[in-house]
Amino acid sequence: PPIRLLGNPTLLAELVRNLADNALRYTPRAGVVTVRVLTDPFSGVQVLQVEDSGPGIPADERERVLAPFYRALGTNVDGSGLGLAIVHEIVQQHGAVLEMEDADPQRPQARGLRVSVRFQAAVGR
Repeated sequence: PPIRLLGNPTLLAELVRNLADNALRYTPRAGVVTVRVLTDPFSGVQVLQVEDSGPGIPADERERVLAPFYRALGTNVDGSGLGLAIVHEIVQQHGAVLEMEDADPQRPQARGLRVSVRFQAAVGR
């Protein structure tokens, strides 16, 4: 069934665009970027996930990258450091939750990042 979110369509599109753009920018050539939308059948919580095989973000920097203009050290990618700050603001405006983790938590030494945005129960269920 289609997934429905109560929210500002322009802001939600910007959220997806920023997450996908970051994943594509930081993933090396021949890397993998995956975008998923999942719904928990019991709680109705909807989850948008963007996962990449890039360098990832160290756990101790994940909170800091949500601040405007902060850029993780050691990256050679152009950008202003606003993408994740914008994502964070949109997530807050929609009462959602933003989580960042290693793309493969079973192998923390592996590269990659998984960003999950958890929205509350679906509208129109």
